[in-house]
Amino acid sequence: MPLLFLIAALLCPPASAGKRDKRPINIASADEAVRKVPQPEEFQLGPGDRISIRVWRHDDLDMDVTIAPDGSITYPLVGRVVVNGMTYPQLVEKLGSAISEFYTDPQVTVNILELKNQKVFVIGEVTSPAVLQLSNQMSILEALTLSGGINPAARTNNVLLIRGGIEKPELYTVDVKAIYAQGNTEQMVFLQRGDIVVVPTKTITNVGRYFKDVQGTLSPFVAGTAIYRNATTGGAQGTSSVLE
Repeated sequence: MPLLFLIAALLCPPASAGKRDKRPINIASADEAVRKVPQPEEFQLGPGDRISIRVWRHDDLDMDVTIAPDGSITYPLVGRVVVNGMTYPQLVEKLGSAISEFYTDPQVTVNILELKNQKVFVIGEVTSPAVLQLSNQMSILEALTLSGGINPAARTNNVLLIRGGIEKPELYTVDVKAIYAQGNTEQMVFLQRGDIVVVPTKTITNVGRYFKDVQGTLSPFVAGTAIYRNATTGGAQGTSSVLE
């Protein structure tokens, strides 16, 4: 089911939906891997990120480079290397293996100079819907604060977290109200690259208008992707019943 219609099913499910639609689970019931705090070494590199590569005793191989839009870098001796989606420990291993064809036991280090590809989206009932850049650990509360805070009209006990990419999204609900009102740490989640946080309204009277607003916020950043196509075309066949 396309992403926007999954959001619609959560917020305004039809009476007949029942068992037909798989419901998002609360973050407290999610696998531990979903709730764990991401470490910097787990960040996946991508276009725009700037990295420093050093090889001990081989100054000619030292370089600072920005990852190209196609997710690659060009490295001496090795040539073009696709690094998109790699963590920097994985890149160290890959470069070390490639350089070992020319030098014995190369000692490679990779440092992140600047991250520009670790984006998360915060939309819906916040003061300033935003695209935020992860540079370290960021909880969902921090993301909401950086987006200007939650509006009075927000439904804070049912905030939606979309994870895993827009082609095959995994959906979770987060009871943000329970975090700040009750100190319920089981509802706390730290964000990862590509996460989308949707803060719904308490009452949605016009679902079509609501998702048009969602589309308007996301479209500059995901134009050409599935989420944009679904929003602008009305979704794929077999999904329109969710909004009926």
